[in-house]
Formats: sequence, structure tokens, C-alpha cells
Amino acid sequence: MAWTRKLPSGKHQALYRGPDGKVRTVTGGPFVHKAAADRAGAAAEAESRHAGWRDPEASRKTWGEWCAAWWPTRTVAPSTLRTDEGRRDTHLLPRWADTPLCDITRHDIVAWAAHLRLGDTKTGRKPVASETVKRIVHLFSASLNGAIDAEILTTNPAARLKFGGGHVRHGTYLTRAQYADVRKHLDPRWHLVADLLVGTGMRWGEATGLHHARVDHQRRTLEVIDVWQQSGRTMKPYPKGKKPRTVPIPPWIDLPAATTGTCGYSHDTGICHSPLLLTTPNGAILDQSRFRTALNNACDKAEIPHIRIHDLRHTYASWLIQDGISLSDVGKLLGHTSPLTTERYKHLQDEVPDTVTRSLANDPRQAASATPVMERAARRGLRIVHGGA
Repeated sequence: MAWTRKLPSGKHQALYRGPDGKVRTVTGGPFVHKAAADRAGAAAEAESRHAGWRDPEASRKTWGEWCAAWWPTRTVAPSTLRTDEGRRDTHLLPRWADTPLCDITRHDIVAWAAHLRLGDTKTGRKPVASETVKRIVHLFSASLNGAIDAEILTTNPAARLKFGGGHVRHGTYLTRAQYADVRKHLDPRWHLVADLLVGTGMRWGEATGLHHARVDHQRRTLEVIDVWQQSGRTMKPYPKGKKPRTVPIPPWIDLPAATTGTCGYSHDTGICHSPLLLTTPNGAILDQSRFRTALNNACDKAEIPHIRIHDLRHTYASWLIQDGISLSDVGKLLGHTSPLTTERYKHLQDEVPDTVTRSLANDPRQAASATPVMERAARRGLRIVHGGA
């Protein structure tokens, strides 16, 4: 049964005992009149008896306190966890650690996200890329969804927030001639690496984690499954998007013959069945920074601006699209789980094909001097030969 208590101020505090046996103070008080306090206490007690009741005091817990309880319950890959820990410690805890869950508003989240994107000249904090801000907010939203599952919150103020205004990077695309020029100046030991990246669209971790057992030499295909994680120095059993894919191997790529043994590196799950396809001469995993340096040197010699390793993947997509392959098929080959990801290449469909450009190269003004006989012959597909009998 609810009851009231008169405070030194003369006002009345309403109290009741919840289903868990704890004494709770009714929110909205204290009350000027005892009757009002009695009614509020009775209503709060009756509400607490209903199914689905939530402790109103639980939402007063700070986000930092909730995060400490929620974080160990997450089931994500080790590499994802390490990345998220950095975002939590750098961006989430400094802003939200001492904020009660019930005081987090949608407006505050939007303002905080804008602050991250713009940076802070006073403190010297650099702006955060728009895509990174989205991932930070997504992590924050996941924590609030956890609070809903724990019946602490009823709504998530970070749900379905959309952020615009970010610069969309389409990536750098090499033409086939440009790639040939870069490859010509690339150290020969990196030729197969570059060819596989640009010829299959694999990410760096997918290419360096490619095992001989995943290559079908007869069908000329490879399965993208194992991924090398540099941070943990282990093999992850699935690519980004958690969906293995099969990719054709272009006929101009010469692959080494299959060998037996193991890769010599730890796998997150299962056991290793074969060596790696791409390794150093002594069988070690390839070093990304060394390949990046070699690629930059080759670009310098070819007089082409530096490209990122990931731009070879963009180049692969651009060649397919310019050759008429649909965006949906390109997305499958790249391993995109959402068609929206492949939309970044949509602008390439609007580019004028080389065949059209070559067709328009003929100067129509040169036809003005043609004789009627020449024009009729041209229409019949004949060639006019001048001079001589």
C-alpha cells in the first residue's frame, strides 16, 4: 500500500513498494497537498502491478554504468571488438559516461554527431569522417537497444538517425592502359598480388588470406572465405559481410600450382587445410605497407598519382561496369551485402563508352568535299581508287 511522508518543507512525498520489494519515491513530487500525494502514490503502486512494468529508477543509471554492464554481453568478432573499444573510449565515454539514460535525447545525439564531424579548433581535435561518425553513432544506438532489451528504456533516441552532408568518395579508377603502365614499373615479386587484387576485386585481407584449397584451377574460380586479420594475426573464417563468395579468375592471371601443408597461422575457427597462395619467399604473410610502398613507387615512375591498395578493387568494379556488367552482379562479385553499397559505382554507368567516342571521332566536315559518286559508292560499301588505269 502506498503512503506519504511530510518533508521539512511542509510538502508531501509519495512512496510505494514495487514488485521487487524495494521502496520507491513517486516521480513528480513532492506535492503541496497530502491528498495529491496519496493519489500519486496509489496510481504508481497500481501501475507497478501491471505486466511489463519497468523500474523508473533504472533509467537514471548513467550511460557509463550501463555500458560497463552491456559491453561484456556483446558477441562480435575480436577485430570488431577492438575497433569498437577505440570508438567507445575516444568518442562515447567522454560525452555520455555521466549522462543518465533517461536524459539522452535525439537532439543531443544529432548535435554531438555534428560536433564530431566539424572537429574542435579550441581543443585541436580533428574532424571525424562522416562514415566514421555513422559507425560511432551506430555503436551508441546498439547500446541503447540493449537497454531496451533489458527493459530499462522504452525507446531508442538514436534509432534511424540519418546524417547527410558528408563527402562521397568514389575512389580512384585506373584504365587498363594505366594499370599496365603501373605494373610495368612494379617490382616483379608483386605482380601476382596486384593482378589478383585488380582481377578479382578482393580486399587486401581476403587476398593475403587466400589458401590454395580455395582455388579451383580447373574451373578457374576462387572462394573468398578466409580473411587475414593483421591486428590479431589470425585467420577469420568469413569475409566482410559474413558471406563467402565465388569469384572467376581472369585468363591472364597465372596462378602457382597447388601445394600441400598448412599456412602456419592460427585460425579463429576450424583447422587449416592448405598453405597460402600469396606469401613472401620464406612462406610468411605479405606485408601491406611494403606493397603500398612498391605501388607508390610504380605510380611515380608511371607518372600517375598515388592510389590506395583498395583502389585496385574499385578499378575491378569500374572495368566490369564499363563492360556492361550490371550493378547487382558487380555487387555479388564484390561481396556487398547491401545494393546501396554498390550504388557508389552507379555514376560509371553514365560515362560515355569508348565505342561511342571512337564513332564520333570522324570529322563530318571532311565529308563536304566528297563527290556524289563517292557518296553513292560509300553507301554501297565500295572503295574509290583514284588515279591509274
